[in-house]
Amino acid sequence: MQGEIVVAVTEDNVKLHGLYLASTQRRVTSATTGDVDGAVLVHGLGGNFYSSRLLNHFAEILVGMGISVVLVNTRGHDMVNTTVWTGRSVNVGTAFEDVDHCRFDLAAWAEFLGEKGCRNVVMFGHSLGAIKALYAQAHAPHDHVKSIIALSPTRLSYEQMSNSPNGELFRSIYEDCERMVAAGDGNQPVHRAFPFPMWMTSDGYVAKYGPAETFNWLKFIDNVSIPTLLAFGELELATNPAFEGLESDLERLRAGWNSFEIETIENADHFYNSQFAMVEDVITRWLTT
Repeated sequence: MQGEIVVAVTEDNVKLHGLYLASTQRRVTSATTGDVDGAVLVHGLGGNFYSSRLLNHFAEILVGMGISVVLVNTRGHDMVNTTVWTGRSVNVGTAFEDVDHCRFDLAAWAEFLGEKGCRNVVMFGHSLGAIKALYAQAHAPHDHVKSIIALSPTRLSYEQMSNSPNGELFRSIYEDCERMVAAGDGNQPVHRAFPFPMWMTSDGYVAKYGPAETFNWLKFIDNVSIPTLLAFGELELATNPAFEGLESDLERLRAGWNSFEIETIENADHFYNSQFAMVEDVITRWLTT
């Protein structure tokens, strides 16, 4: 893809990088989403703006549909990265991430597209990026963001993980994190085995997976009032621990009076391997009808 490396600076003065792809094609118009002119594509856990095959694929598709795209970094990109924050160099990334900061990151990228003339932006995220898209809209909506595409937002539920087959392991890790936080060591990254192997501070683990369920999107989805496409892989719903028990909640959402469309992609895993065409059909239909 031919694009321009660009920078956005958040309200709290974090510098973020991305790849901007301007479209010169004629835009399509949808009764659902209107005349979408821009898209922010948001990576998942430990990702970045250039490494996701899935998001790179859809960047090209959207540009071909007349939608200008920016593939973005949030401050949680990669496991650890160094950025400039309020004039000084700091370590951020997945290991140090406070997911709540996504409000600032996504607002900065929506503002970036606004400066490019885009006033009908779709926020498009995968995995943790999908949660961020929903969370930011629920808690700090941006005027330019008029729709959301959320692919495979994982279920960050303390209750669900506590009662899962790995519940004993999860509770043991969580209690260890609480002890580290109480001892004043909560800001030190530690390797954790669940819900998958990763480095994370105890502060971050408690905030992300604690009983308050702050980032369980099912707790705040009702605050999202703009058109939203939620899509999941059939295989991840059946076998991935991060989606355990989610199908019944999706049925509740489908039955409600809301602006959500929910799709399950046949034979698709969390990364939609070998199923890009099916996801493409769902997304292009949603954006054009």
